[in-house]
Amino acid sequence: MLYYSWYMAKNSSNQRKPVEPIFRKIRSERLSEKVADQLRTAIGEGRFKVGEKLPSQPDLAELMGVSRPSIREAVKLLELQGMIETVQGGGTVVRNIAAQEIGTPIETLLVNDKEKVICFMDVRALLEVWSAKRAASNRTEDELKQILSLTEEMQKDFDAGSIRYELDAKFHKEIAGATHNTILTHIVGSVFDLIRESIRFHREEVFVSRRDQKKILEHHMKIYEAIRDRDSERSEGSMYEHLQFVIREYRRRFFNC
Repeated sequence: MLYYSWYMAKNSSNQRKPVEPIFRKIRSERLSEKVADQLRTAIGEGRFKVGEKLPSQPDLAELMGVSRPSIREAVKLLELQGMIETVQGGGTVVRNIAAQEIGTPIETLLVNDKEKVICFMDVRALLEVWSAKRAASNRTEDELKQILSLTEEMQKDFDAGSIRYELDAKFHKEIAGATHNTILTHIVGSVFDLIRESIRFHREEVFVSRRDQKKILEHHMKIYEAIRDRDSERSEGSMYEHLQFVIREYRRRFFNC
């Protein structure tokens, strides 16, 4: 009898404890949220790259089969989340989600301390050597044509005895884009101004002789050819050789080491 009373009391106590539900009621999703999910997925998959314009709102409405107000609400939601922005002159473009003012403080640091240029080049090497390897596997024919076009323009500059450092910077940015890794693309985009500035400094103040320019052009051609041949190991090695040459010569000429 005592055991029975204890057993009943124990089970009665257990029954009084709140039970966490296994399932919860499903909330009906608004059309604008579904539209936002599709746009977010397309951006995340790299269908629209940083700075690229999205289809117009009327076109999106037609493509998705929803009303324009639903599209407007979805666009506003993604703007609040910082993924897209409306630009002057109309249109909506993909924002660089990794930017967050990263460039300004680092740029100031580089200007005031040339040793930090080498630190930045080491970081570039980590990113870009991997980028070259992955681009060889993932690049499209259109991306390959763009990389080739930039190398051909650099060849023309060399033949004419001129330098457009912007071509060099775009060459490296195109390779990062050809990885189809959207996180990497946003990271490279966030420091692209720094990459462009470091390349400008190297091309205009360090590697100014014809011999230097020829060497760098040859490096770019080797990188392009490896990516063209989808040779990941050779692409990785060619980019490593190029950036280590830049770092080594920078050390030698500015720090005698």
